[in-house]
Amino acid sequence: SELHVMKFDEAMTKSDKPNWDKAVLEEHDRFTDHTAFEAVNQDEVPKGTKIITSTWAMKKKASGTYRARSNARGFEQVDGKHYDKTQISSPVVNEITVRMVLTLICMARWCAMLLDVKGAFLCGNFENGEKIYMKVPQGFESFYPKNTVLLLLKTIYGLKQAALAFWRELLKAFRHMEYGRSKADPCLYFRWTALGLILWLSWVDDCLVGGKDEGVKKAKGQMMELFDYDDVGELKEYVGCMVDYNQEAGTMKLTQSVMIESFQDEFELSEGKLSNTSAIPGTVMSEGEERNQVNDEIQSTYRSGVGKLLHMMRWTRPEIMNSVRELSRFAGRALLSHVMAMYRVMKYCRNTPERGLLLKPTMRWDGSPMLLFEITGYSDSDWAKDPITRRSVSGWSTFLFDSPISMKSKMMPIVALSVAEAEAELFAATCCAQDMLFEMRILESMGLKVKKPLILNVDNNGAKDLCDNWSVGGRTRHVEVKQMFLRELKESKIIDTNWIPREEM
Repeated sequence: SELHVMKFDEAMTKSDKPNWDKAVLEEHDRFTDHTAFEAVNQDEVPKGTKIITSTWAMKKKASGTYRARSNARGFEQVDGKHYDKTQISSPVVNEITVRMVLTLICMARWCAMLLDVKGAFLCGNFENGEKIYMKVPQGFESFYPKNTVLLLLKTIYGLKQAALAFWRELLKAFRHMEYGRSKADPCLYFRWTALGLILWLSWVDDCLVGGKDEGVKKAKGQMMELFDYDDVGELKEYVGCMVDYNQEAGTMKLTQSVMIESFQDEFELSEGKLSNTSAIPGTVMSEGEERNQVNDEIQSTYRSGVGKLLHMMRWTRPEIMNSVRELSRFAGRALLSHVMAMYRVMKYCRNTPERGLLLKPTMRWDGSPMLLFEITGYSDSDWAKDPITRRSVSGWSTFLFDSPISMKSKMMPIVALSVAEAEAELFAATCCAQDMLFEMRILESMGLKVKKPLILNVDNNGAKDLCDNWSVGGRTRHVEVKQMFLRELKESKIIDTNWIPREEM
């Protein structure tokens, strides 16, 4: 939704320079409003101190707004002096949690709103007394005498610790508002109020709030008292996806039409023959000789395209997951056949732009904590699929009242011995069970109840027998940890395996 991003010098050569000048002034005002730095004479800086520099990201948004952001060059920071390398994570909500909360919103016909913190990283504070000096950014020179540098007082954009520092401030805000934090996902916050359950998700500086209309309005008002928020409004776009929420029907569809358009714009796809599959059925990609690999320019294009497809398969197009998993194996050593396979996936997506991930739970919910939530899973495996490594490919999906929550396609990290193919199936079942347990803990962390045992469906009797069996013999010793893990879940009545015919799988 945003257009070309420019550096400072490029923006200032454009005909709309006055607008960029104004945007730079607004950015300076943001810095001063947040007391983000202190101007000091360079002669006062201790000798030997490294002074970092900054860069600009200038972009004109689709709305017509001019936005200029000054970013510190974090790669110039020195570990141990400017930051602690154990304190540079960027906490974001898990994708499974996102789909669970969106499904709850659909079930309850709740209101969902988005808020974006203005100048979020200007709110964070240094935790360990770091002193970072920065040269005056381009465009700010007129505000300061020559020989001036800036001592940073806030963790501004670009610094390695900026995201975590803002998250700490966000946690203080939720504690002040008396919200609990999920013990399963640290970026999920909840509170049971007289107006029902209110949920928040944080994705760096983007915050999603869901609940009954009145409760959401009150929660949003509380948050806007603590931060300078841009009220984005109703949930129409999230994590790079367009969101079509039919509140009356209790459904939500996620699509990525803008990314599909970028396939055509950036990769110049030819028309070619239309295909109703994202890959040639029954084929597996393999490595080739080094002399047959594409050049660096094509390899860079390949990595860029696969990166886009990875995001698309993760959020809106699970049916391309296996194809994209195959493509991602060759990000550093692609052949021309791999590049053509990538274009095939892109063309498939372009030719089916209306497809997306549909959340359509089969149960309606009144918001009460008494409902028993039903989580189900399906796992399967294609034994020894790769003709070179003979590793198996596993796939699994989990559902909350038939609404898709997690979808995965994964090549096993080991070679599975046959054991009636049960070892490969057991690996897939274990991965699926782990996702189901995480989803159960997400719900229970908010005070909701889950129907047990959770049902995990497999289509291999050998795998089910292993899950039901405590005996460990010479032919199954190599998988006993996974076997015992599932067996203990069954004995504890948390998860039970169920056989279903291959056709149903």
